[in-house]
Amino acid sequence: MSELITRRTFLKATGAAALVAAAGSMLVGCGEGYGATPGNPTLPTLDTSNYKGLPSCSVGMGAFSGTFESNSVYESDGCRHYYLYTALGFQSVDTSFSLSKNQITFTFKNGKISKRTARSLDNFVIDSATQKYKYFETVPIKTGNSVIPLYVDLGSIYDVDISHVGLFTVTYTDGSNKVTFSYSSPLDTPTIV
Repeated sequence: MSELITRRTFLKATGAAALVAAAGSMLVGCGEGYGATPGNPTLPTLDTSNYKGLPSCSVGMGAFSGTFESNSVYESDGCRHYYLYTALGFQSVDTSFSLSKNQITFTFKNGKISKRTARSLDNFVIDSATQKYKYFETVPIKTGNSVIPLYVDLGSIYDVDISHVGLFTVTYTDGSNKVTFSYSSPLDTPTIV
């Protein structure tokens, strides 16, 4: 009899442990189980009609095909944020240069989202010193053609309604030259103003 009780107890304990393990794996998608970094998203393809010629190169942008919801643990303010990302392309670059995030500004027509500059010019990583997100504020653009990820931080998920981002423009400035891309929504291909 004692052997049956021990066996029954064993089966109950292992069954409970399996249930806890299964529930734990399901909960990864809930609460704070968001990805630490955006990873390497698939960027939209840019065709030649999405490029605007400038004296030193041509600049193009794609639709903002993805929204990334960050992990509050890695944000400096402790809140999850919404990020939009797309592809920023350069063609026929004759002289390599350093691109700064301050050269790219976002102007939203929806009053709840204010004017922003680019947040990162590449995919995020975790800063080993601070254990917070590390963004890329400058990147080298080499001669020829290149495409890089472009992220904009829309703000805390408590302050921003991403179901209605609305109209916005993205302006790239290179000295006295600039090009503006107009979006009717993040998912639409931009028109060049």
